[in-house]
Amino acid sequence: MGELEERHIPESAGLAALLPSGPPQQRLIDVGSGGGFPGVVIAILRPDIHVTLLDGRKKKTDFLRTVAEELCLDVTVLRGRAEELILSDHGGAYDLATARAVAPMVRLLPWTLPFLRPGGMLYAVKGERWSEELDDAQEVLRRLRGRVVATPSEIGSGTPNAPRTVIVMRAPS
Repeated sequence: MGELEERHIPESAGLAALLPSGPPQQRLIDVGSGGGFPGVVIAILRPDIHVTLLDGRKKKTDFLRTVAEELCLDVTVLRGRAEELILSDHGGAYDLATARAVAPMVRLLPWTLPFLRPGGMLYAVKGERWSEELDDAQEVLRRLRGRVVATPSEIGSGTPNAPRTVIVMRAPS
């Protein structure tokens, strides 16, 4: 349980605290939910946000459904590939998106930004190479009309346990 209690849960709680307060029932999609971090923790701590958990593996979505049922969480669990689901009614349907340890920014942005409505925000939890990843993703950011609004160096220690997070806004129409 060490890493779970010392890292995964506190970082997910820190990310939940970074998310903006907004109109009731903002919609968030957690891309690559896997074991439920950060999506399940956000659903617990932020009942003002409706959370959709997305993963491509049946085993993981079955696990997420079981956890949601046992914790009585009002979440949606989707199984599928992000690049396919953005072409459905899920494209442009969310106010917020999160992704933790999913892929480098150059691949992550096309899998997440199209889920957001104009003005929606992606909260990408990144590793130590976040700056290099952003440099590599500049063309993709331009093409997808994304704009970096905060980086880990700007977020700093303002929120306890906040993980290294890059915040990207999908440009308003």
